Amino acid sequence: MEIEIFENLKKEVIDKNHCNLCGACIAVCEANENNAIYLKDNRPEYKNFSADTKKCLECGICYLICGQIPKLNHEIEKKYSFKPPIGYYRYLTCMRTTNPEIQKNAQDGGIVTTILKYLLEKNFIDGAVVNKPIGNWDAAPELITASDNIVKTAGTRYFNTPSVQALGGYKKLEKDNPRLAFVGSPCQVQTIRKMQILKIRPGIYVKFLIGLFCMENFNYTSLIKEKIERDLRINLDRIKKMNIKGNFFIELENNEQIEIPLKDLSHLVRENCHLCTDFTNVYADVSVGGIGAPAGYSTVLVRTKKVNNLFVKMVNEKEIQEYGDLHNKNSEIKTKILSQITKLAQRKYDSGVKRRSIS
Repeated sequence: MEIEIFENLKKEVIDKNHCNLCGACIAVCEANENNAIYLKDNRPEYKNFSADTKKCLECGICYLICGQIPKLNHEIEKKYSFKPPIGYYRYLTCMRTTNPEIQKNAQDGGIVTTILKYLLEKNFIDGAVVNKPIGNWDAAPELITASDNIVKTAGTRYFNTPSVQALGGYKKLEKDNPRLAFVGSPCQVQTIRKMQILKIRPGIYVKFLIGLFCMENFNYTSLIKEKIERDLRINLDRIKKMNIKGNFFIELENNEQIEIPLKDLSHLVRENCHLCTDFTNVYADVSVGGIGAPAGYSTVLVRTKKVNNLFVKMVNEKEIQEYGDLHNKNSEIKTKILSQITKLAQRKYDSGVKRRSIS
C-alpha cells in the first residue's frame, strides 16, 4: 500500500487553501529531528525542495495527523465516544475565577487562565502552550512554564496561530517525559488526539487538552489591520477586549462597545473554517466558551474524569466558583444554555458536512 507523504498533503490540503495553520505537521517533523518542512507565509513548505525532500523519511505521519485528512477520524471518534453535534460530556456548568487579576484581564469567567495557573502552581504540569500577546492585538504561540506569566496571556484572539508547533518547546524543558497542557481550537485539539492515537511526539506529552468553543477564525491582517484599524479607524491601543456573542463586539478602554454583525465579516473567515464541523471542541478534556453564560462566567463542558477531579479540587480550594445549581438536571438555565450550544453546534456541523461534500 502506498504511503501518502507531505507531497500528498500539499496537493490535497495546502494548495487548496484548506490548511488549518495548526503547525502539527511541522511539530512532528521537528520532534523526529527531520526538520524537512517549515512555515512560510502561513503555509507549511519545504525550505529547499531538493535538500528537504532528501531529509523527509516519507513516513506519512504529517499526512495522517492533519485535521483536514479523514484518516484516523474513526479511531478518535470511537475512543472519545463522539456523537454529533456536541460530543460526549459528563456535565455542563458555568464557572468563574476568584482571582481578581484574572477577572480584570480574562475573557468571560477567566476559567482557562485559572486552570493553567493552578496546574503549574500545583506541579501537575511542566508547561502550557498558549497564545501570548505580542502587541497590536497580535499573538504568537508559546510554551509557558511560570504561573505568573500565564496571567499575561489571558483573553481571546480570533485568528489562528500555529500553536501545535509550539509544543516542540518541550525539548527546552530537558525532561524525559514532560507534562504539558494545551489550549486551542477544535482543529488543533483534533490533530493532537491523532498524535496520541499513533503514540508519537509531541502529542504524547499533552496531559490536559483545554478546548475553546469556535465557530470560525480570521486572518490577523484582514481582521485586525485592515477591517478594524483601517476601515473602522479604531486605534488598536484603545481596545480593551474583543468577543463574539451573536455578533462581533469590540470593547474600548472607555467601556464604549462597537458591534459588528458577523455577516459583515463573513468574507474574512479563513477558508478552512468552512469545512469544520466542530463548534464545541469535542475531543478536548474540557471545552470552554461564553455562549449562554451569565455575565462574568464561562460556559464549561467537562468531558473527562481527570478534569472533573481537577474541578472538585479547585472548587474546594476556592480557586473557581460555579453558578447556581447547574448539576440539577431540571435547571432552567442549564436547559437554555444547552439548547443554545446545541443549535450553534448543529448549524456548524451541517454546514461543514455540506461544504466537505462539494469541496
